[in-house]
Amino acid sequence: MRLVCRFNFTRKIGISLVKKNPELVKMDEIDMAVDVASFVNHIKDIGFSQTFQLPERAKESLINYAKKASYKGQYSNKIFNIDYENPKKPHTDLWYLDKDIYVNCDTAKQLAHNTELVEIAKKYLGKEPKIKSTHSWWSFPQDKESYVHNYGYHYDIDSYKFVKFFIYLTDVDLDCGPHVIISNTHKKKSIYEKINRKLSEEQVGKMFKKDQINVMTGKAGEGFFEDTFAYHKGTAPKKPRLIFQVEYSI
Repeated sequence: MRLVCRFNFTRKIGISLVKKNPELVKMDEIDMAVDVASFVNHIKDIGFSQTFQLPERAKESLINYAKKASYKGQYSNKIFNIDYENPKKPHTDLWYLDKDIYVNCDTAKQLAHNTELVEIAKKYLGKEPKIKSTHSWWSFPQDKESYVHNYGYHYDIDSYKFVKFFIYLTDVDLDCGPHVIISNTHKKKSIYEKINRKLSEEQVGKMFKKDQINVMTGKAGEGFFEDTFAYHKGTAPKKPRLIFQVEYSI
């Protein structure tokens, strides 16, 4: 899959052969008030959307869930509870994942099935989407140089075509590990880029213009869509960051 999906013509063949997914159940409990067409066009054009803001009630619901949620280390099944008001890394793992948020948090499920957000995914993907994954995770300041490799530029190969939305659940400034996206890298890739899924900072500086580098800071409750087939990275945080993600694919 990873090799096949690096090439546009094989991706197109794969997309054409994918069976139609059942229509997702739509939920209208949360009014996102987004312009679907504008968001879709934005993702198509540059690889990510303009930002959107969760309604205050939905934001507080996700944060209240985060305050009592249990997380697992990225490389272990050890369970941790993290104090949302004073988050500290409780283990050597860099990330702490909650993959049960869809099951245990009604607001997370309502967002994943939100009529407007699903419609954005459907129109961008060109087919009825399925929910590939939902989870939230904490990122903490690194204490070992060996963690640096986790924060390099790369692109994802999760399916023939996919799109994700991310929502910050803590305020994210330049010190909090903001997501970084290189615009216009989600469409065609050079042979070099097809072979090299990961790029160094030096390579990115030589290959792309400065105005292509988009640093996604934002307040808690702020989100955006992204086709992570575009080159992107998570910046190494100096302060803790919590994020929620839903991925749709065909």
